[in-house]
Amino acid sequence: MNTFMTISLYSQSSKKGNEACSQIEKRIKEIENIISTTLPSSELYSINNRDINESGNHGTADYEGNYESNFESYYPLQRKNEITELLDFSFFIYQKTDGAFNPALYPIIREWGFTTEKYKVPSRQRINELLLKTDFNKIKFDDEQILIPQGMELDFGAVGKGYAADEALLILEKNGIKSALLDFGGNIQAVGSKPDETLWRVGIKNPWENGVVCALKVASKAVVTSGGYERFFEDENGNRYIHIFDPASGSPCQSDLESVTIVCNSGKYADALSTSLFVMGKEKAVDWWKKMNAAEAFSKEQQEEYSSFDFIFITKDHKLIYSQGLKDSIEPLYPFASIELVKVTR
Repeated sequence: MNTFMTISLYSQSSKKGNEACSQIEKRIKEIENIISTTLPSSELYSINNRDINESGNHGTADYEGNYESNFESYYPLQRKNEITELLDFSFFIYQKTDGAFNPALYPIIREWGFTTEKYKVPSRQRINELLLKTDFNKIKFDDEQILIPQGMELDFGAVGKGYAADEALLILEKNGIKSALLDFGGNIQAVGSKPDETLWRVGIKNPWENGVVCALKVASKAVVTSGGYERFFEDENGNRYIHIFDPASGSPCQSDLESVTIVCNSGKYADALSTSLFVMGKEKAVDWWKKMNAAEAFSKEQQEEYSSFDFIFITKDHKLIYSQGLKDSIEPLYPFASIELVKVTR
């Protein structure tokens, strides 16, 4: 996943604690070997680099909606549980966010050079050509196989660290670990509270300079931040292009937000939403949060895992906006132009 990961856990048995860490390390390597876009040994790499001739292609892809004869044949899944779970989840978020979250942008991200660090600004014509291959609605899959339009490639990077954190959490629970703090490349997962029963204190990074802009007290929550201030490039005219893409335009986002932090139970949900709400921008993201807090937004099965989340928005004009669930746990540490608490009106 090309990032540093640290685990701080507390256990009455050092042997059990070390064993839990070893199991997590092993599981993360397994996940990397499933969802990596660059490792030739990974399942996703094989899917993205499927040989058309060997796969028995029955024609060229038709992005106008002809699914029957113009798609590649089914690709049999080797790691069925992980890939199917991520496809199911990604499709769920893709639909809920009206495409603000889209795991089918890999060809566009590569064209801009973010996969190789050989950055460039593609022509509008080239971007439009690649956008034709990013309609995630056109993927078909079941528990055994996946059907992808020719030219489409997947990237689970926007949920990978969150998914890994969720898997690590399961391992800690199985080993009886009730107090831990995971940092997976900036994705924070708090397991319970501290051993002294006080809450974990998590800092939200300052997007303009060193330090943090606020602190958050949490227990048993995922805290995930997305922003364009760490990974970007500039062209010869000083225009900045960040690594978070707008699926509608095929270009890096031009958001009014500097960062989006999501706080919720699920790491992969927080991961996906931090990207999605950044893409939406401030007004649409606030409206979407209010909509998702409505009881009818989720089925009864989905409500426990997905319906409840809170957010922290840091805007480009140095404002702090946060949702009502964080009222008693957030501590501003920066001279913001203004601070706004968003509530749900029923």
